[in-house]
Amino acid sequence: MATSANWPRLESDILSCMPPKVEERIFSGELLARVQALYPDQAPGRDTVIRALDRMCDEGLVGKEGRSRDKKWWRTAKKAVSGMARRPPLELAIALLTLQRHAPNHLPSHVISQLEDYFAGAARVLQESPVDPALATARAWAAKTVRIDAGYPLRSPPIREDILNAIRRALYATQVLSVCYRNSRLDSEQPAEFKVVPLALVERGPVLYLVASRERSDGGFRRYQLRLDRFVSATCTDVAGRADPDFDLDAYVRHNQFFSFFPEAPVRVELRVREDSEIKNLFREQKLADDQEIVEEEGGFRLTATVIPSIEFRNLLMERAARVEILSPAHLRREIAGNLRQACLAYADALGTLDALDAQ
Repeated sequence: MATSANWPRLESDILSCMPPKVEERIFSGELLARVQALYPDQAPGRDTVIRALDRMCDEGLVGKEGRSRDKKWWRTAKKAVSGMARRPPLELAIALLTLQRHAPNHLPSHVISQLEDYFAGAARVLQESPVDPALATARAWAAKTVRIDAGYPLRSPPIREDILNAIRRALYATQVLSVCYRNSRLDSEQPAEFKVVPLALVERGPVLYLVASRERSDGGFRRYQLRLDRFVSATCTDVAGRADPDFDLDAYVRHNQFFSFFPEAPVRVELRVREDSEIKNLFREQKLADDQEIVEEEGGFRLTATVIPSIEFRNLLMERAARVEILSPAHLRREIAGNLRQACLAYADALGTLDALDAQ
């Protein structure tokens, strides 16, 4: 909110002198008298107060009607922007703009809307002086950091803003969420309608998931992992929800690895990793598990670790099959071998061409 040098809280004081109810009118003369009474030693003049009111009117904080002393003023429903929001410190401005770039899916929608003035103020601070070296350094920070996924850069599927906002509202307030959801099964084209209580939002690569629960008749809870791009609709109801009391997000994601999809009981695996170039294998620096052990051997190394087999782990082995061979457990070795056999059959024509070229 703009301020006067002699009366730095003038606009706030004006609002405090207005009727508290939105759109309740007050005459200019009465409002002026109330404001000047707040400053018995050095009261602002009529023109100063009117100029402040006009600025507030331009900002949409107050409304007016009439002329001269018959003019009436009233407060609007719009909230005044704080001085901190108008011009945050430089360090806070950098943090706010970083938050705006990287975490919009991790904040409730009403919090994001209340931060818009702060985001605008932060952007304004960084653009204040094109020649100030401190501001130039701060502006450059946005182009010096980026977050990318570890795998191939797939494009994020689109999510409707109204659906995301409804989910965030229900998650924030622990309200029942009424959803219409299209399953990934090929034989289920008709969307299903049901009610759940949101537990968490999880951003996994390019896809955003809702973890939700529904209470069963026996008092237990069934959990769901719902992709937001598969929602047909979502409505945050007025019904208070009862969340699964045993749900722990960190355990669900990191320890139980449910987002690895169809996790199984932990097993000890042994891999042979071939290194036939000067580049070290990824598994030397990024471990499969805390108990990982490496034994050097000619042409590479053997690796043992306790892992949770899952679709994601199998995909990792398939992705690196040209250099990584699974030695045990035997059932997982047979499964990967079967998948590789299917791949070879699919590329049989290309393999034949390669064999012919090798024979020449």
